[in-house]
Amino acid sequence: MAHHRVTGGGSGIRQRGISRGLVFVLLALVLIAAVIVAWQQLGDHLDKQADSAAASCIEGPATVDVVADADVAPALIAIAREFGASKPVVRDHCITVAVRAGDAKTTLDGLAGNWDAASMGAFPAAWIPQSSVWAAELAQAKPSALEGTPTSLVTSPVVLATSAELGSKIDGKIDWGQVPTLQQRDDSLRDFDITGWGSLRMAMPLGAQSDASSLAAQAVAMRVMRTTGPLTNDDASSDRVASSVGAMLDGAPQSPDGSPVGAATVMRDATDAKTSPIHAVPITEQQLYKLTREDATARLAEIVPSGPTPFADFPIIRLAGDQVSPVSSAAIADFFRFAQDQKHLSLLTSQGFRGNAPLPPATKTVGFPITKEPMPQPENSAIVTINKLVYGRDFGPSA
Repeated sequence: MAHHRVTGGGSGIRQRGISRGLVFVLLALVLIAAVIVAWQQLGDHLDKQADSAAASCIEGPATVDVVADADVAPALIAIAREFGASKPVVRDHCITVAVRAGDAKTTLDGLAGNWDAASMGAFPAAWIPQSSVWAAELAQAKPSALEGTPTSLVTSPVVLATSAELGSKIDGKIDWGQVPTLQQRDDSLRDFDITGWGSLRMAMPLGAQSDASSLAAQAVAMRVMRTTGPLTNDDASSDRVASSVGAMLDGAPQSPDGSPVGAATVMRDATDAKTSPIHAVPITEQQLYKLTREDATARLAEIVPSGPTPFADFPIIRLAGDQVSPVSSAAIADFFRFAQDQKHLSLLTSQGFRGNAPLPPATKTVGFPITKEPMPQPENSAIVTINKLVYGRDFGPSA
């Protein structure tokens, strides 16, 4: 058999080379993969750098001040500690929130006029007074001092504290609209078949943390004017309201320290409730709870008059102006979002305030009843007008 010659030697199988195009494609893929890996590593590195910068607060620490009513200040201080433990960073600043108690009138004067840091402390980014009695005064006197509309931190209804004995006789029978007459007419408690007690003898404290006096006057004004909507300045300026509020104040027994708690203490400690110089006082439910929560037997009663129930609303007044930096403004917003989380707000509600967290168990005096008819918030101008009727025509920010 004949054989064909294969030139070039070898086994007779032709050698094929790898395509240059394929090599270039493979190299390109390798390069792309390498770039992707390098980019991811760079991104991770930058993220770590950013995290490190945030953790180290590259702009340094910043303290944000809050002035609060003395009743809420202790719990707010505890919430501020929890906030600090979360290591908050705002605009590259490590934030510390410093809460301190402050007198409402002194704070109002400073915010509406000239803030004296030497005597009053650092200018605050927010103020939480006992009620909108003070927010309205600031809004009327210096609206530019407020950043937005105040919102409530927690609330506490205004009730009447009486002796347990008197409370058992008038509970469910008294209306806010009756209060001025019961205050002024001799032996007025006979209306409830109570003899020998005289008139209502309701104290109207005008000292520190006495917002309940003005809030009670708002409720009486609504009843007198027979309005169901928010109290207007026209309502508050009427002669009928002025006469009714005057009747609440005229001859009212004095609280020994000018506070509702001081007046309630007089009733609690009286050896004979019938002859006590004070029979009743407007007070926040939380103040009454705090005063009586340790009592094994009831010595005082919580009376909720029929009609609109006023509330101490503890408004969060965020402040504006040159003394509040953008960092402070942003940080205070973060803080109050943190504070209003149920877990943290419970530090306040456990003390008898009402809010979006559990209340403490009922006591012998305070049962935390459902509020059937919450009073709508009056116009700011109406609040200011009622304040002047209660506290005097010169009440308001000092000039």
